[in-house]
Amino acid sequence: MLYSFALAAVVSAILSRRVAALPGSFHADHSGPEVLTARQQQQQQQPSCLLPSLIQRASSLTGQEPGSKGIKPGQVAATTDRDNFINFCEGKTLTDGQQLAGGSCNGIPMGSLPSAQNMISAVITNPRPGDRLAAGVGFNITVQTVHLRAGLFANPATNYYTAPQELDLAGDVYGHCHVTIQDIGSMTTTTPPDASKFAFFKGIDDAGNGNGLLTARVDGGLPPGVYRACTMMSATTHQPVVMPVAQRGAQDDCTRFEVMSGGGGGSSSSSSSSSSNHNANGSGSSEGSSNDAKTILTSGARSSGNTKANGSGSNEGSSSNGAKIIGTSGARSSSSSSSSNDTNGSGQQ
Repeated sequence: MLYSFALAAVVSAILSRRVAALPGSFHADHSGPEVLTARQQQQQQQPSCLLPSLIQRASSLTGQEPGSKGIKPGQVAATTDRDNFINFCEGKTLTDGQQLAGGSCNGIPMGSLPSAQNMISAVITNPRPGDRLAAGVGFNITVQTVHLRAGLFANPATNYYTAPQELDLAGDVYGHCHVTIQDIGSMTTTTPPDASKFAFFKGIDDAGNGNGLLTARVDGGLPPGVYRACTMMSATTHQPVVMPVAQRGAQDDCTRFEVMSGGGGGSSSSSSSSSSNHNANGSGSSEGSSNDAKTILTSGARSSGNTKANGSGSNEGSSSNGAKIIGTSGARSSSSSSSSNDTNGSGQQ
């Protein structure tokens, strides 16, 4: 009997350690450094291997096996690996928390996906489509979001793409929103802008107003030109957020607006916010402006300014951008545009 009791105690201890090591027991806890330290110590004691129970069988299938659901003409066979690509980056330059402009390989798992009821959605509420803003005058970019647990923002210089996407207890994605502005030259452009060049970029690292409204301040405004502002929703360690289904609405938004040298007109309002500029000093306050005037350009109409921007988010330039265009087909107001990106990829996000 004594032998049986001792054996049962040993088995119980082994099972308890095994359950504690299961990744299923891991959860995002941003309550304090003590919790994070304890979790890190526990993880360091675990073996560096993929548990057999966590291997996903779908990674060993091409999707083109006879009888597979969803097969359609034109599909390609998926790359396969029976070990879920755990060694996919072998022989390649590892990302390892850095922003490497020359490219890299990142082996960190995608992480937890929200339910379809918790998918992120966003709309830019300022500037609005067609707004006209005054050149050189600061304004706010405001973004209304749903199902983003905003305010979670890891160090982009050391922890770029270093952890999986995580969810809070309500099932919403932990993360933050970036906003970026590019000079596109025309409201009706058909030329994709160069992704490496931008007039403004900022990561919003706070939780906003607590109801999903996020704000980034564009201090000093922008030079005359036609611009596109877009959001880029990210998980805590800056990777694009991942959603659970393919057929859905986009989680990001874009809007187009004009900046005019003669003043944009309209009304303005002020507010405050805290946001982080990845390309500057990581701090800033916000005062807002809202513009009711609209730019109406029909097919073929063009309006652009002379814009020069560097990767730090600062802007300089000049333009003789004329009066507001309400044009017919073929109407044009032309000028030149140039930009350069001086970012060096060190600690920038």
